[in-house]
Amino acid sequence: MKKLIVALFASMTFAAGAFAQEAAPAPTTIQRVETRTLSPVVFSLQGDDTIDIIGLRLSAWGTCQNLTGVDLAIGGEATNAYGLQLALVRNKVIDTAGALQVAIGKNSAGTLAGAQLGLYNEAIVAKGVQVGLINSTADVRGFQIGLLNSTNSIYGYQIGLINVIKGSKVPFFPIVNFMFSED
Repeated sequence: MKKLIVALFASMTFAAGAFAQEAAPAPTTIQRVETRTLSPVVFSLQGDDTIDIIGLRLSAWGTCQNLTGVDLAIGGEATNAYGLQLALVRNKVIDTAGALQVAIGKNSAGTLAGAQLGLYNEAIVAKGVQVGLINSTADVRGFQIGLLNSTNSIYGYQIGLINVIKGSKVPFFPIVNFMFSED
């Protein structure tokens, strides 16, 4: 009798598991829960994408999520940066830079609201000033000062040897070029 009860219980358990597996929807994606660390001072060789820095970052080649403050690095990268970025090689902001970016090499930002000083400066949208040998953007609201300045549209001035505004009636003009488009 005991064997019969155990066998019946085991078969019901297996059957219930099979029905539950059919009834439960299969998970479509696994959600990753991000945890971020807030840090006032960071000393690092490489950096960490899960860190938000409010203060100072001293790094060799640092990365972080959000930076508010001062970044001193050989090469620095952040998703968003507000403050001052000083680098020997490169500063890179993937999304928004409300900052002064200074690098001997390259400065880049998705949206810049501030200034870039370096050999090569690039942004998708620049609201401010770019000063360098080569300045490149899709849209400028401000100034570009350099040997080669290039943009699709500008509400402001370009000062340099080669000035290109692709969306202008005069797409190339040396020394000074300007356009005040509202596009």
